[in-house]
Amino acid sequence: MLEILEIEKNSIAEELGIKPGAKLLSINRKPIQDLLDYRFYNAGEALDVLIQQDDQQIVFEIEKEYHEDLGLVLEDLKMRKCGNKCVFCFVHQNPKGLRKTLYFKDEDYRFSFLYGHYVTLSNASRKDLNRIIEQRLTPLYISVHATDLELRKYLLGIKFDDQLLDKIRLLTSHGIELNCQIVLCPRLNDGDQLLKTVSDLKQFFPAVRSVAIVPVGLTRHRRNLPVLQPVTLEYGLRLIPKIDKLRQDLKKELDSSFVYLSDEFYIRTSQELPDADYYEGFYQLENGVGLTRDLVNNLQMELPELVARDPSMNLTFVSGKLGTSALKKYYLPLLRELPKLNVKIYQIANYFYGTSIVVAGLLVGQDIYRQLKNRKLGDYVILPPRILNHDGVFLDDWTVDQLEEKLGRKIFIFPDSFKRLFENIEAEAKAVTALKARRIRHTGPALYVAEHMKSDEHLFEIARAARNDQQSDK
Repeated sequence: MLEILEIEKNSIAEELGIKPGAKLLSINRKPIQDLLDYRFYNAGEALDVLIQQDDQQIVFEIEKEYHEDLGLVLEDLKMRKCGNKCVFCFVHQNPKGLRKTLYFKDEDYRFSFLYGHYVTLSNASRKDLNRIIEQRLTPLYISVHATDLELRKYLLGIKFDDQLLDKIRLLTSHGIELNCQIVLCPRLNDGDQLLKTVSDLKQFFPAVRSVAIVPVGLTRHRRNLPVLQPVTLEYGLRLIPKIDKLRQDLKKELDSSFVYLSDEFYIRTSQELPDADYYEGFYQLENGVGLTRDLVNNLQMELPELVARDPSMNLTFVSGKLGTSALKKYYLPLLRELPKLNVKIYQIANYFYGTSIVVAGLLVGQDIYRQLKNRKLGDYVILPPRILNHDGVFLDDWTVDQLEEKLGRKIFIFPDSFKRLFENIEAEAKAVTALKARRIRHTGPALYVAEHMKSDEHLFEIARAARNDQQSDK
């Protein structure tokens, strides 16, 4: 049952006299628990919609176009809480005094489908799995870490067998595609354990489409937590050739390399970034796997047009240690082909979480300000993408407005494209209102996995495909 918050103008619901405050109970006798249920069962031409309104339950018999929406604005999805106590959980490594939402651990397969959140499936019931199959919630993003039972229980901080491989077998046998990740913890889930995990997962290929390996992140706030070893330079240099050999064997067996190291391993060790072929389908960009190569290739494609436009700008880019290395090594040589473009790149150390944290997405406003305030800045400061939450706030609750005021510079969020960045700067200068100009500057790029998945049209097509599959099974 969901509360109806609003009724869209000129909609079917308005025509039928459905009012805000009413409750949506079911569609075609299927209970409606959340927005995904609504989007799935709303797809169709003949609907029996059960509404509770004015202390009455009313069935509306509706005929409509398949893709036509009823016009109900419903309450948002409420995220499910994670019951794991992972030994490397970043939430446990936050400092005290942050906003409450930063201490909430989510574990929700619906958000995995919609936004690419990684879930362990440890709290997924058979009812959840059946729903994933029925509604064709694919692909999903799964945190595996290890398939050895005792090791997985230790890493996840659980005391029960969560039957991961059985869940994967059920989902994949019904056409659900999974992209998996392993947070690599030296001396725990590497070596033979890593080989076992990959071996167990490859039996489900191609439904298990990819396995990403990302290094464990350790902040300076790990108090009263299990002792974990960091991924060092030497460790990374030893790991890369081992994974290359594993990938070669998998390529012969599966005709896919299947396993992909995150960009961080290559940038940390000053190794050459792999070519695009390494990443095959770029299945886990949001996880930092192939992201740098994708952006470099995009800039190379945009460069002829940028050279023709010859933008005249004075820009200051800021990033973490990894991002700064990538900017200087891969992007700056290309940008030098634009003679009127003046670029400064400043590396920001992460004192908030600890200098071992080198990714740009975890930088905070106060660190950026303190390390830029006495530096010579360009006309515009460019921040990394996805450094802010949905409300435009840094992890330390600083706002971009606050940072702009203190630095005395306009700040743009990098939109994952230099062409779009230059277009945004030009559009901002022509904006008719300060609010519109601010929106142009501070709006970051969409999540890679969510760019198409959040659209109603995409969800309608998923519903149609799922129903066709169900008819075929009959």
